[in-house]
Amino acid sequence: MRSLFVIPGALALATRQFPTRNLALNDSLTVQGHPDLVVPPGSRQAVIQGLCDDKGFDENPPPPLPQRATAEDLKFQPALDFDTDSCYNVPAIGPDGHIDQGRSRHETNTEGCRDEYDLDHSNVYSRQRCNNGWCAYLYDYFFEKDIGDRICIGHQYDWEHLQVWTRNGVPQFGCVSAHGKYDARLWKDIPKEGNHMKAVYNKDGAIGTHYFRFSMGAGDEPPENHKHVWWKSALISYNGFPRVELRDKLVAYDFGAADIAISDAAFAWNLESCAGKMKSQFGDFAFDYNLDDGSPGTPV
Repeated sequence: MRSLFVIPGALALATRQFPTRNLALNDSLTVQGHPDLVVPPGSRQAVIQGLCDDKGFDENPPPPLPQRATAEDLKFQPALDFDTDSCYNVPAIGPDGHIDQGRSRHETNTEGCRDEYDLDHSNVYSRQRCNNGWCAYLYDYFFEKDIGDRICIGHQYDWEHLQVWTRNGVPQFGCVSAHGKYDARLWKDIPKEGNHMKAVYNKDGAIGTHYFRFSMGAGDEPPENHKHVWWKSALISYNGFPRVELRDKLVAYDFGAADIAISDAAFAWNLESCAGKMKSQFGDFAFDYNLDDGSPGTPV
């Protein structure tokens, strides 16, 4: 059985409050105007109490920062596509210091977060760490929401990460983030566009939330974004923010269930999580996850 229900604070409201006391424990609820959003029985009481309601989200993302990145960060910046049921990454912080407040989980998968304007006005944030001949390049992508097919599945923000590792300037392997973990491949096994590994922001069929995956090659051609090309947003290196205060504000912000990986608190852990899957492929692998030798570099 599926019943129409008013969710407190939701964008699309029914005309009357449903008598929830008569619902059986195995009832599912739907929202007027959003028939594809289902409240599973396990989430019903939380929804009734308003616990899944999001507060203070933004109608539009902030304007992007101007690109300012090191030559190395630009050289290895991944090229992206976004499946049609996925949002585009957007700026997490604007020139005035406003941090994007995300979008509501009461919307559909791509509602308000997938238009060509967003694709044209976005930022990616990068940080590199080099020592012992190795360099790790981490790229951070901010999404306003990551929701599944059911209300209360997902979260209001999403940070996903890509990494490229080089040895003596030559790419050796790459990593894509997925649900708090990393998938890793040798460079020779990754589809590429020049020096840029191809990755896709993809909806997980099992739970409906989103993650990065490596391109499947011909199976991902042509790209599904508005431009139908492999896309690279304006890149901001760690030392490329217009003011260091903007970077400090961004990395200190609490994004809830989502974590920005270029922060001091998360950077080394993310590098180790990626390299830990691949270092056995290199018998003499030696890297200090907490040491910078000539990194993160200064944009010209």
